[in-house]
This record gives sequence, structure tokens and C-alpha cells, in this order.
Amino acid sequence: MNTSPPPDPRSSQAFLAKSPLPLQFAGLLLLTVLTGWGFSPHRHLHALAWTHLPQDMKEAWGGSPERLVRWATQADARKHLDSLEGARHYLDLDDLDTLFTSHGKPAVWGMSWGIYKQSIFEIDSLTSPRIHGVLPWQLEWSYRRLVKAMASNDSTTCELDNVIRAAADLGHYLADAHVPLHTSGNYDGQRSGQRGIHALWETQAVEAQLHTRTCPCLHLTSFEAVEGMPYDPVWTPWDILKDSHALVEDVFQAEKEWQNMVANNGWRMRTRGRTLAMLPSLQALAAWDSLTHGHTWPRFCTTADHIARAWHAAWMEAGQPHMAASIERDVGLPRWLLYLQRRWKRGKVAGPDLQLKSNHATSSLHLDP
Repeated sequence: MNTSPPPDPRSSQAFLAKSPLPLQFAGLLLLTVLTGWGFSPHRHLHALAWTHLPQDMKEAWGGSPERLVRWATQADARKHLDSLEGARHYLDLDDLDTLFTSHGKPAVWGMSWGIYKQSIFEIDSLTSPRIHGVLPWQLEWSYRRLVKAMASNDSTTCELDNVIRAAADLGHYLADAHVPLHTSGNYDGQRSGQRGIHALWETQAVEAQLHTRTCPCLHLTSFEAVEGMPYDPVWTPWDILKDSHALVEDVFQAEKEWQNMVANNGWRMRTRGRTLAMLPSLQALAAWDSLTHGHTWPRFCTTADHIARAWHAAWMEAGQPHMAASIERDVGLPRWLLYLQRRWKRGKVAGPDLQLKSNHATSSLHLDP
């Protein structure tokens, strides 16, 4: 794990090269990849979370993360087909706080879905309760869906495909909950003249570190899941969103400083996947990481931690079943995943304290939004 401090943005400024395109145009290019943590980071998160699972659970889930990784971005893909899907990826806490306060109602944090719907109806009976997002309630529903997929009602074994698809969705929504801008109505700086900030934080800044940083391995065991810090399907999502929202103001302030520092410099024509696009240079992204106090990578590691804990908690709750593989043929792990798995196995290093903070007792369920 890279333990050196984030670089001084003032020293990075000297390396920012001139770009032939204005910053605003580059920002529009960044906007085209505005999908959660980004396509590649979502897949890496699922692969990393898999390495935290105990061996018996890995074997029960087919012995390979290939399908989890493949389906890690399906929730984003559904946005193009399902008009209800988009709201499952965010919760506009700032807008809701303003709305509820102006009508003399308590803060939305921790509300059950039923109480939340009734509160919105009392404020405006014509307003859909989904308009500001449903992420925390979707996370609870997705967790229950995963448990149900593993808890067979008869003597037959569970379908591995159904389990892995449910797990991939739960992991995706959990990843989005860790993104500060998924908790703000100003999610892409459209209200403050900062368009492009969404992809800058959750995609470009992460991808620049994926092959040079590592995270501590949890090595979850059944004892730790029960006696340590278990994932709470009701309260853990709210704790995650609260932590994410606490970073929002700093992210917007850092972006203003970063824009002034980079101006029309610091942009490069870089290959991303199979396309060539005008994107921030690695030196510009190092400056961004310093301005945000280097919080992106610890947040990435925390995300993988929570995904693994959620999968493991659901498996334990379902009775630790062993799933039957379908006839779908695995095509093998991609080379980048094999490479990262080798690094993660070797990278058993100390890291930031990623312990789950929630100690709330489980209350009545917040059902499907």
C-alpha cells in the first residue's frame, strides 16, 4: 500500500501541460462517464470485496468472482430501460433537509419508507416520494432480496445465477452510497457552475490509483461477522450516507480550487477503454487528490469493506447455503482481475481503520421503495 503523503498541489502545478481544448469541453467529456463509481471502479470494487470473503463462502458462491464482476454494472445499464431505476442510486439529503425543515418536519435520516412516503404526501400530495431518491430503502430491499435468493423454501438448492445477480446489485447500490455527490441535489455541480465534478471524483480520481494502491484485506470469518461488526441492513446504509454527505462541501470547495489551479492546463488526450478522450492528466489528478485530502482511496477501500460485509451477513442470515451452478459457462477471469487478485493477496498491509461504525439494533424493516 502506498503510505506516502498526497503530493503538494503547488508542486504538481509545475507539471501541468497545456491543453488544446478548453476546460469546459473536457468537462462535458467527463460528464459522459457519470455512472456511479464508473464502469471500471464498480467492477474492481466487486472483485476486491470478493477477496475479503472466507474461503467456504467463496466455494458456496461458485469459487470465482467472474460473474459478480461481470454483473457489477447492470444496475446502471437498467437506467436506460427502467424509468424507476435512476432514483435507486441516490438520496438528495440536502434538498430533503431543506424541504422538511421548511415544513417543520424532523430530519429524514433513519425514516422508514412508510413514514417517509406519508411525510412527502403531507408536504405535497402531487409529488412522488421517489423524486429525491430512494437509495437507503433500496439497499435494505436489495439485502432482503439476496437473503431470499439464498434461503430455499424447499429441498432444492438455490440458483447460483439468481444469488450472484442479487449480490451484484446490492454491491452496486452500496458503492453508490459511498459517493458524496450521490447525496446531493447538486450531484454534478449543475447548480454551481461545476459540471463534470461527478465523474472527476468517482471515476477519474479512482482510476488513476487503481493500479498503484491497495487496500487491507479483511479476511472475514463467521466469528467476526457475528461477534464483530456485522452489517445492519437497516442502519448501515444510513450511516454510510451520513458519512458521504459530510464530504460534499469539501468536494465542491476542492473543485473550485482545482479549476483555478488547472485552468486550461493539465489535460491530455488519454485512452480510456477503447476510446480516446480529453481527460485530466495524472499530475492534475494528483493535485485533485491533495486538495481533497486524499480521501478518495480510503473511501474506495471502505466501500469494498461494506460490500463484503453485506454479502457475508446475508449469507449467514440465509443459513450459509451452498448454491448450485447453472449451465451458464464461465469464460474465465480477465487478465486485469487475475493481476489484481495476486497483488491483493500479497498486499496484506496495514491501512486506515475501516471498522463499521453502526451499532444500532435492527428495527422494523424499510420495505421495497
